[in-house]
Amino acid sequence: MTEAQADLHLHTTCSDGELSPTELIHRVAAAGLKAVAITDHDTIDGLSEAMRAAKQLGIEVIAGVELSVSTRGYEIHLLGYGFDVDHAGLREHLELFRQQRFDRAVQMVERLNKAGIRITFDAVLACSKGKALGRPHVAAALQRAGYVMTRQEAFARFLGPDGTAYVAKPEFPAQDALALLHDAGGIGVLAHPSHWTPDAVIKSLIRLGLDGIETVHPSHESWLTAFYTQLAQRYGLVETGGSDFHGSRPQDEENLGRYTVPLSRLQLLRKRAA
Repeated sequence: MTEAQADLHLHTTCSDGELSPTELIHRVAAAGLKAVAITDHDTIDGLSEAMRAAKQLGIEVIAGVELSVSTRGYEIHLLGYGFDVDHAGLREHLELFRQQRFDRAVQMVERLNKAGIRITFDAVLACSKGKALGRPHVAAALQRAGYVMTRQEAFARFLGPDGTAYVAKPEFPAQDALALLHDAGGIGVLAHPSHWTPDAVIKSLIRLGLDGIETVHPSHESWLTAFYTQLAQRYGLVETGGSDFHGSRPQDEENLGRYTVPLSRLQLLRKRAA
């Protein structure tokens, strides 16, 4: 009998996903998944709604979040799991991130306006549906206004590191992020290392207290999954994985239910957190 599966990397409208937490839970239920982690960017606002919807469908929801952090000059994403959602320090930092995202979006719109791109901040807010602001919402506003054909084009021309309106994120050191997650009773997992995270950076993160690594991800070819699995075993890291579903990309539907980890993996995750 095939073991039940979990997807530990999913996004909702509370950050840059296309589906509400309730809609997402119904979608993963249709895909046959038995457990999920909602890992919105720098926010846990969708967890309560997701848990309510999941309870009705017999699906387990793991508390999750995806944090943008920096180390050794690199920006990486850190997945937090199993933390206390009411932890005061974590909530304080997430509120700070929310304000920083808002300020960054304001600056991006100002730079676009100076470059002759006439979109308003209200248009960006409309694309965010009142949730945590991010570059994808500015990209969506550019697309709606007809300045680009796709969001990918918006990033390439305007919002990426070489773009006209790029604004760097305030740095959040990985060491501080890991300490915060541990203090909140959770663990920190390196998200989608793929081809972009040098081995030296991964080993540095391990020394800082990294708990796990995302071995299963759509950006990982089979040999990369094998490589990161071997690395996890060598250093005693928890292996996680998921589809990184947003609902806005053509491959998202195909990936949902395809990039998963066994349900038993959650026991190792909980053991690490404990």
